[in-house]
Amino acid sequence: MKKLLFVLAFTFIGQQAFSQMYMVSIQSRNVNSCGVYEVTLTTISPAGTITKTCIPRGTSSGSSLTWDPNPGLALINQELNSIMSQGYKLINMDYGYLGSSVSANGLVDDNYIVQGATFYLALP
Repeated sequence: MKKLLFVLAFTFIGQQAFSQMYMVSIQSRNVNSCGVYEVTLTTISPAGTITKTCIPRGTSSGSSLTWDPNPGLALINQELNSIMSQGYKLINMDYGYLGSSVSANGLVDDNYIVQGATFYLALP
């Protein structure tokens, strides 16, 4: 009985040690030489493969200079959905350091996508 309990405990600990996790981070445009109004969406797979994509931080709508972050948010949504469709679940989200002059309103602030947010996705 003790041997069986030991084997089951060891198996559980071993399984947890090799858990797989994706990291998706929104970084500065300078990380991937993106345009002025773009940020870098960096995805790190469980195998360690790093994929960097430029996404719009905000787009102007007409001459009124009203910024719309929706195109970039849609691309973030597509990336997270493609990972979640593989069975991964969002386990944590870190908004990063926003500075004292920026109010933390989540992923979008002043109609721009905020840099520094990181999504952690793992298999349950």
